[in-house]
Order: sequence, then structure tokens, then C-alpha cells
Amino acid sequence: MNTAIGLYNVALWAALVLLAPVIAIWLAFSQKLRSGLRQKLALYPPEFLAQLQTLRQSGKPVVWFHAVSVGEFNAIRALVKRLNDACLPVISTTTHTGQGLARRVFPDLPVFYFPLDFAPFVRRALDAVRPDLAVLVETEIWPNFIHIATQRKGVPVILINGRLSPGSFKGYRWLKALMAPVLRCFDDCYMQSESDAQRLIALGAPPEIVHVAGNLKFDMPPAADDAHKTILRRLLGFGPRDIVVTFASSHRGEEELLLPVFLTLRKDFPELKFVIAPRHPERVAEVRALLNARGLPYRLRSQLSEAQPNEAPFVILDTIGELVTVYALSTLAVMGGSFVEHGGQNPLEPLSRKIPVIFGPHMFNFADISQRILEHHAGMQAQTPQDVISLATQLLTQPENYSAVVENGQRLLQDNRGALESLARAIQTRVGVVSPPEPPV
Repeated sequence: MNTAIGLYNVALWAALVLLAPVIAIWLAFSQKLRSGLRQKLALYPPEFLAQLQTLRQSGKPVVWFHAVSVGEFNAIRALVKRLNDACLPVISTTTHTGQGLARRVFPDLPVFYFPLDFAPFVRRALDAVRPDLAVLVETEIWPNFIHIATQRKGVPVILINGRLSPGSFKGYRWLKALMAPVLRCFDDCYMQSESDAQRLIALGAPPEIVHVAGNLKFDMPPAADDAHKTILRRLLGFGPRDIVVTFASSHRGEEELLLPVFLTLRKDFPELKFVIAPRHPERVAEVRALLNARGLPYRLRSQLSEAQPNEAPFVILDTIGELVTVYALSTLAVMGGSFVEHGGQNPLEPLSRKIPVIFGPHMFNFADISQRILEHHAGMQAQTPQDVISLATQLLTQPENYSAVVENGQRLLQDNRGALESLARAIQTRVGVVSPPEPPV
């Protein structure tokens, strides 16, 4: 292990030295990269340290959850709420958008940026937070953090909602000499599916610590905040007869592909309104430029108010944390990240809000979920952007088919729930809040 970690650190520091001029230029011109930089160096403000110290006086075990961005945070938010009475959750993210959402959802909990995976920063972060357990979400496997926490600080580390796509597995296989000793440091790895578990074992994780716990994203709460829904419906200008299509988590190049599709649909359904929700907020200007170039009327969600609600057919969702509520106001969702070779985004969120989902051909990051959706007829897959026209038309003109797809989605979610409770019990047991169940006689 020490040899593998030593080589990893040599490579890290060498890359830092070689790329220092490039990094300096990036930092100078990118607010996104500068965001939270001091905390990523484990230099925390006094008020954050004081908050930790005050909350520790409760005597509850400190559980450090790390979710890289919005998707991973949304997966654990119900779990964090479930554990909040028994434990003291602290939450780290890597991205600015994840940070903003975590602070909004949990204003009373410590929320901070995850340290860069250099040994000095990791040690300083662990000394500041002093967790009783570290919980990494999905594919957050950071060698220095895992090694220092488990081998130097005596902090158990577990992976929850773990996933390892075939593409990621192929990449990690080249690093097996490093991955295998790092994976052996985990205390437990709770994977989404049997295929995810087998891939992790093939990379060197001991079989006895790898468990199939299911996917937390099936356990999303089934209802959005009614008060927020009412306010947002009024601001967005959605009337009772409007058909709302939300193009969710779109990536560069996708709006250009799908805008002609939406315009064609609007010729057949004049009451259609469209919400475009770029996956990355910094792309809002790019989306605006596309709409302006085509002379299409639109409003930014952030500029809407009670005095000036939306009247345009297009809305750009440029706020953080409202997409789930927008789903609840929509007729159907078109999932971004799937019409370019990104690998898709989470298609379960619209299903949890009782609307059908259409996704494109590139869903390799959500292969298991998308396959289940198709097998249960809970959503549809378009092989080309033009296919969205026929699939959406089919849903919008056949009420019985639409209702069947929605019901199938609810059944799929219900049949696959349970990861939240099993993971909550596993975490509580790990930190000694509850006793493990007695083995059967």
C-alpha cells in the first residue's frame, strides 16, 4: 500500500509542478475554479470551526458525507435527514452548485468543500472535522483521503450508493495496482447493483466488504413542496391547459439538437411551454445566445417575480435546487446528457414526480436504471432527436398510454425502494448508535 500511495503522491506533485502555469491561468480567469479554493486547501473560516465545535457538544457521532455535486447530494439528502436525530452529519461537496444546494437544504449543518487529495490538505481537513465515520458517495474514491483516514487517523470509511460503469471500469483497470490497495482500506462498500459490485471486486475490493444495497435514488420522496409548487407555477406562468416539457440537465450541443424538435412539437401543440435546465449554470449565457439567434422569446427563472411572471413559451431554469419542483409542474421530461456522448443524467427524478421521461441513446452512466425503465415501460428511449417528436406526440395524444407509463414508473420506484433504510441502519450500527441485529438462531 505504501508503495502505491507513494507513487500516487509523486505523480500528483509532479503534475502540480508541471501544470502550475496552466493552473495559475485557469484560476485567474475562472471564478468556478476559485470557488471554495481556501476550503479545498483545508483552510476553514473561524465561524465554520466554531459551528463544528458547538455542534459536537451534543455528543452525537460525527458522520462526514461527501457528495461531489448536485446529483450525488440529491441521492443522500433523505438519508441525511433520516440520520439527523441520531448523528451529526457534516456535508462536503466538490462543486459550487452542489455546495449551494447543500447549504440551502441543510442551513443548520456544517457544509464545506472537500479537500484536494494532497496529503497535507487531507490531514488538515480530518483534524478539523474529526469524524467518527466518513461516507463517500457513488464513485468518490480518493486514495490519499481513504488511506490517511483509515490507516493514519483510525476513521472508518465506507462507500454508499456505489456505482462503476463499464467505461469507468475499463479506465480503472489500468490503475489496478493503485486501486486494489486503496479499495482494501474501505470498511464497507454498498453498491447499487450486482454488476457494480462485481466490477469493484474485479478491481481488488475484498468480496466480504462489498454489498449490494440498491440505489438511493429510488427512495426519493414522492411529493414536492406544495407551497413552492404553487409559487413557482404562478411565476412560470403555467396555466391549467398548458403542456409543459422540461429539457433537464442539458449539456453543450444538446439544445441545438433539440430546439428544432421543440419548435416542431409546438406547431402541433400550440399550448406547449418549454423549460430548459442546463446541467451547468455557467452555460446559461450560451443557451441564451442560441435562443436569441433564433429569435425565440424566453425568460430567465431568476428574473421572474410576482409583478412580472413569465409569458414567454421558453424558460431557462438558471436557479439551483428547483428542478425537482419544476418536474412536478411538468407534463413530461426530456433527459439531457443522453443526446451527446456524456452518458445521461438521473431519469428517476421525473418518475418520482409522476411524469414520463424520454431519454436519448447515450445512457451508459445510468445503464442499469435506464434498462429497468424500458423493461417496465416507465419511460421511452429516442435513438435520434427527431424520435422525440413521435414519442412525445404518442404520450400527449394517448391519455391511456400516458397514464400507464406514469403508473409503471410509480410501480418501478416502489418495487426498488429500501436502500435508504438499510444504509441508515448500517451507518447507525457503524457509529454505535444502534446495535446490529442478532443473527438468526
